[in-house]
Amino acid sequence: MAIKKRNVDSECRAFNDEWTWKYFFTIVKHKPVCLICNEAVADFKEYNISRHFSSKHKNSNYEAMSEYERKENIESLCKKLSGRQNFFKEVNTIQEAATHASYIVPYNIAKNNKALSDGEFVKQCALQVCDVLCPDKKNNFQTVSLSRKTVTSRIEAIDKNLTSQLESKIRQFKFCSIAMDESTDINDTAQLVLFIRGVDENFEITEELACMRSLKGTTKGCDIFREFQQGLLTLKVPITNICNITTDGAPNMTGKKSGFLGLFNQKYPGNNVVFLHCVIQQDALCKSALNMKPVLDAVVKLVNTIRSRGLTHRQFRDFLQSVQSEYSDVLYYTKVRWLSAGCVFERVWQLKDDIVSFFHDKQCSAVCEMLEDTERLSDFAFFTDLLCHMNNLNVKMQGKNQFIDDIWAHLKDFKQKLNLFAGQLAKNDLSHFSR
Repeated sequence: MAIKKRNVDSECRAFNDEWTWKYFFTIVKHKPVCLICNEAVADFKEYNISRHFSSKHKNSNYEAMSEYERKENIESLCKKLSGRQNFFKEVNTIQEAATHASYIVPYNIAKNNKALSDGEFVKQCALQVCDVLCPDKKNNFQTVSLSRKTVTSRIEAIDKNLTSQLESKIRQFKFCSIAMDESTDINDTAQLVLFIRGVDENFEITEELACMRSLKGTTKGCDIFREFQQGLLTLKVPITNICNITTDGAPNMTGKKSGFLGLFNQKYPGNNVVFLHCVIQQDALCKSALNMKPVLDAVVKLVNTIRSRGLTHRQFRDFLQSVQSEYSDVLYYTKVRWLSAGCVFERVWQLKDDIVSFFHDKQCSAVCEMLEDTERLSDFAFFTDLLCHMNNLNVKMQGKNQFIDDIWAHLKDFKQKLNLFAGQLAKNDLSHFSR
């Protein structure tokens, strides 16, 4: 018959406080540890502890000490042991904090589209500030690694973690909707952006940027559909969970044969996906119904005259600085940006007096004749106010956690405002057109 192995841990032995002054032992992490040599004994047995003291420290001064001397030495040895333990705890805490800090800086670098090498610059600044505020903590700042290589690896780790979190939430979705937009970046590369909003069985809603896919060649419906499939495949989004896809309404998106919509229906026949045209895109298109081309052309020409010529642009900026203007420059008009026209009109209106003075000084008053013609200036003021109201509506409809009832409420309010504006203008009441 096999002999059952003895389990010492199950015997529930306890440490006796007498062993501390008698054998110079204390308890550390549930184990008896010698205060003299810092060796640990396997279990809480007086025989083992006394044997250790007799065999290892029999001829030492500790055995010949009186009870009072022993207690004094034990207190001193306990303080030394506690100091060593606290030192290692502090080192571990500092290392953990340094690692945490080495993630915070790269996260903000990526979030603000800064260069990866900026991490070293941030560390240099932090060390110089530390010299002034807390010189004793400088070594702690030195341990934070912010080299270009470290920043890159940290950003990649953060990206993997965020992607993993999103994939985990997507797996719990019961239904989801996709919003798509295709536009061109500053390098003339077409980018397809996919946003996803989903709801799980607990009615918890998640809304996030799913992915951004580059369209290196053409931007036909087949190209968009291919990148759309790759994006969903990467995030493991089941097609059966998609109940709605919202697009920007372009022909390559909504084409029933060769567009994205047509290709989607061909690939997934019998699907229940509802295709919609983005409400904010439709709102932005409303500007095209305004008969403001003469005013827009004049403002754009004025801005281009200032900014397209290097010498004129530098002189204009210096002039604004000399007159202590609130703004330092005019803005370029970009048709693809929804808020661009309103922002450009607003800035030119704010700087109109300075622009007139600048071109009069240069003896080029013909350039800014629009700003001196009363009738054209009235049109400019009217469209500036109107575009400002439209931009406010556009901004209200943007952002996360906007639902159809919220957007519909904003649109309904704006329609009421337009009726109010029309009634007031018919009575020459310019309360909402103060310019």
